[in-house]
Amino acid sequence: MSVPTTLVVVVMALLAHMSVSVRTKFNHRFVYKDFLDSVLNSEGMANRWNTRSPIEEFGMEVGSEVILTVDHADAPVTFSLYNYRQWELYRSLVFDVTSLEGYKESLALTCFHPSTARIVFNPAKDAPNTTYKLQIGLASQYTLQVQSCTSENNQVNASISMVNMGWDNTLSEHMGVEELGLIPIYSVLVVTYALGAISWIYDCLKKRHYSSGINLVFAASLVAETVHCLSKLAYYRAFSVDGNEHSVYAKFRDISESVSNVIFLAFLMLCSLGWSWTRRYLNSQERRFFSVLFAMYLTVALIKASCDPKLQMCQAYMLTEYALKSLMLLGIIIALNYSISRLHVKLDGTRWQGDKIPKLYARLELLRQFRWSFLVYLLLPSFVLIFNIGVINPPGTWKFFWVSCLVEELIMFGIYCHMAYALRPISPELYQMICKSEPSTSD
Repeated sequence: MSVPTTLVVVVMALLAHMSVSVRTKFNHRFVYKDFLDSVLNSEGMANRWNTRSPIEEFGMEVGSEVILTVDHADAPVTFSLYNYRQWELYRSLVFDVTSLEGYKESLALTCFHPSTARIVFNPAKDAPNTTYKLQIGLASQYTLQVQSCTSENNQVNASISMVNMGWDNTLSEHMGVEELGLIPIYSVLVVTYALGAISWIYDCLKKRHYSSGINLVFAASLVAETVHCLSKLAYYRAFSVDGNEHSVYAKFRDISESVSNVIFLAFLMLCSLGWSWTRRYLNSQERRFFSVLFAMYLTVALIKASCDPKLQMCQAYMLTEYALKSLMLLGIIIALNYSISRLHVKLDGTRWQGDKIPKLYARLELLRQFRWSFLVYLLLPSFVLIFNIGVINPPGTWKFFWVSCLVEELIMFGIYCHMAYALRPISPELYQMICKSEPSTSD
């Protein structure tokens, strides 16, 4: 699978798995539409006008609770709670309708299809601001759908909350069961990356006389990754407390992720060019080309991080970001192969100059080590996608979604560790010791 194809597949997978906040305000006006007046999709089907799903596939354990408060409704409205199996069958049957008969039947079908629980609010009988509580008796991923079951326009305002059992065995956790492992994971990662960044910076300062410029870029990448993990930890902790999508934490997470990606890609690009350890400077064309490319990527990434992912324009920015990233990765591959070939040529030309050979071999080995790390980074999205499809997504394993995040973060941490070992500052005296000839001994 090529780099662009892999990235596009990953983007589409991410778009398909975007979820809505577990505590949300539902405000929607159902407007009745006749089948002949409905807008058809690309497959010639008319989307149902009378259903909306504010929360989809949220993992809940036995003893968890769904809290629903109906503030207002113009006409009778139904709130149906489906477990994973029910929702899978329901949406495959009546997600779209293709005929006038099916369109008429969908009103009854959507409101009476088997579900885990169903609440009917009738404004003629029930008072506004009525609160309902549903206890979960089966661990599954649940979808709550709001359904207007009459041929009338209907303005519905409601508050919906899903609460899981927390670590203290109380109803206090607003994250899905499949996400409960994320807070411990990122707590450990923040501490680990912070200690790694401090140790690396201290080592570079201690050996500053022979530390190259690429070591400083790597330090910046470590700091950026620490901030990125910290932003995720802050976001998940805030979400866990009240279940609300805090825009400040979400933007901080998205922006820090974009900045971290840009710095790491810049580090990969400079390594592939051999900057500061096989060549001191980049020529003007290289500087100009990569400056423009990284400026475009950073701009698109920041715009993507600050926009609403539900909007079509934002999804276009996501695809643009991945297209630019694929172009940069392709450039890294070309630059890396060129740098390795150039070092081979230098080694052939200095075969009889013993004092230079150890340094050239060390640089060649460093490029080879970098190539292995880059190969793992290149294949990481494909591996995670295959891992999710083959291990996490099959029925019965949905609770372990956090394992997918753990595997991805562990591989990235392994890449950082490998690069830190390969790029560690080495004293020039080591090469002199290698080249130093042993004194001859007389009989």
